[in-house]
Amino acid sequence: MNLSLIILTALLLAPLAALNAAETTNVQLDGGRCLKVNGKPFFPIGMYAANVPDFPMLAEAGFNTVHAYGWEHQANAKIPEWGKEYLDAAQQHGLKALVGLNRSEIVEKQYANSVRRIEMFRDHPALLAWHTMDEPGAGTKDAKQFNADLYMPAIYQTIKQHDPQHPVTAVLCQFVNHKRFTASLDIHQADYYPIPPIPAGNFIGTGFAGITGHAQYARKACDGQKPSWFVCQFFDYALTRKDKNIPPEWHGFPTQEELRTMSYTAVAAGARGIFYYSLSAMRQYVREGGSADEYWRRVSSVARELHDLSSVLTAETPETFSQKDNVVALIKSDGRDLYIIAANYERKPTKTVLRVPGIVNATAQMVFGEGTAPVIEGKLTLNLNSIESRVYRIPK
Repeated sequence: MNLSLIILTALLLAPLAALNAAETTNVQLDGGRCLKVNGKPFFPIGMYAANVPDFPMLAEAGFNTVHAYGWEHQANAKIPEWGKEYLDAAQQHGLKALVGLNRSEIVEKQYANSVRRIEMFRDHPALLAWHTMDEPGAGTKDAKQFNADLYMPAIYQTIKQHDPQHPVTAVLCQFVNHKRFTASLDIHQADYYPIPPIPAGNFIGTGFAGITGHAQYARKACDGQKPSWFVCQFFDYALTRKDKNIPPEWHGFPTQEELRTMSYTAVAAGARGIFYYSLSAMRQYVREGGSADEYWRRVSSVARELHDLSSVLTAETPETFSQKDNVVALIKSDGRDLYIIAANYERKPTKTVLRVPGIVNATAQMVFGEGTAPVIEGKLTLNLNSIESRVYRIPK
């Protein structure tokens, strides 16, 4: 190639290179607060097991983040085309994506394909974070699970070596895992599926108290310097345990109020993102005779509320957290009005009194639904039903 042609080619490609550089998403950690995406705080509202055909309805419902197991299960040779299609479609619909790696290779500490994938997609504008593993170290009978203390730090360092610009996350299912793996994560995720309260050592009570437990353990593990996301149950637990004799009362898909209170319990406990597991699990329930429209209506209604509260949840304003009387609450301003998010996480009614900083006497207006509650001498008294959550606003 002669010099003139080289110069001409460089001139033609320069604008395209500049465009690609400008489109690359810059994701930053901000201590224990929300991520910052291109300089703006970002509160993920995400769905697990979501594929390209699902993107329009997810975006319309207020979701902004997606995950797919195709990243783990597709053959490495198919990932370039499949992954580009997935991320391009996410970008087209205004969605960010968690990008996974080949988990079996991670466990075996074989990282050549992981490095190729990282280098292939690290500049894609839809990339939010790298998702390394699901429930590492949870198994006690699988010998490979014991290697988690080796492969989790190793894959974290591998990712950071090849892409220091995007955070690393994984889902932890046991309280002790937060301390065990915090050095291998930039963002803690936790799943806690309490419907029904199947007897197990890692469940707390009959309600959603375990959600607050995960928040506390995650915060303690990293001294409050890393954000945590919570994964809510969006499936019938009994359908995952067909090999066992499941009592009829254990069957059930989460109600809208259960989905709502799981979400607000996590938010009021300090979660900086909410995810739901999962679209594929919902469809499994539909195959068993459930209603896709009804279950989608439930989760999309909650997602829309979170979307509408994004300006509050991402505001860089002082926060007041409280937990008493089986109620967890967050009091926070969006920079103008004051908001109160309160959730009764137990399956019995309760009464609680919240101190509202900076307010003496005022009327709190319910945001989603009708009703008001008085703030008298700086105190808000709430009578909450079993597994009930409310959002109030006190206008400036």
